[in-house]
Amino acid sequence: MEGWISLHRKILENPILNRSRVYSNFEAWIWLLLKANHQDNKFMLGSDLVKVEKGSMVTSQKKLCKQFRWGNSKLRNFLKVLQKDEMILLETNTQATWITICNYDTYQDIQTANKSKTNRKQIANKLRTNTNNNVNNDNNVNNVNKIITNKDYLDKYGYSMLKAFVDYWTEQSTNGKKQRWQKEKAFDVNRRLVKWSKNDFDGYYKQHKQDLINKEQDEYLKEASKNAYKNPEYQRKEIGKILSGIGKKV
Repeated sequence: MEGWISLHRKILENPILNRSRVYSNFEAWIWLLLKANHQDNKFMLGSDLVKVEKGSMVTSQKKLCKQFRWGNSKLRNFLKVLQKDEMILLETNTQATWITICNYDTYQDIQTANKSKTNRKQIANKLRTNTNNNVNNDNNVNNVNKIITNKDYLDKYGYSMLKAFVDYWTEQSTNGKKQRWQKEKAFDVNRRLVKWSKNDFDGYYKQHKQDLINKEQDEYLKEASKNAYKNPEYQRKEIGKILSGIGKKV
């Protein structure tokens, strides 16, 4: 089935459709499409002002569970499936859950959708023609946007640095035909990330390394405290302090 319709966001306010119910996967997906920002915006996250781009939203798993009437496990599995199928990009941390709808314009912009359909064969032929020239780039990059969801990269460089890296290299040319990375003769992601982290103009990588150190120290102190508490000698001293305090009070 081809073709599409416009669906206004006001449908979410309809009292007939907005009654309390458990959402299906389909309803949850439509809700995400309707709730994603239709233009770039800014949002207060705690004490920080963050930019939320078109097609993205900042929410929390708790809010989504309440909206969909789902449990935590069902929600996590649903989001995981959407991400695996490249329908969304997902980033979660202690503050919030970031969701970006992939190919958002194809759902919302009729001109984009029609143009995409009209030029499908032409684009496919062009891609086949340029396969040999771009094979190294495709193998190394395989869509720069995916870097930000790669766990290994996230662990090593942190979300903020990867976001800045992706924003820079995916900037469209003036004619809108290519992203910045596609104009490079060679683009090895690992080498580019290493160089980006060494330059670290925004200080994101340095902050990420410090956060890792702080986390490691916190975990070490927590484990040390736990082990110390289990130690009989430690317990004896603590009991002695308590008894001593009781004696003074008496």
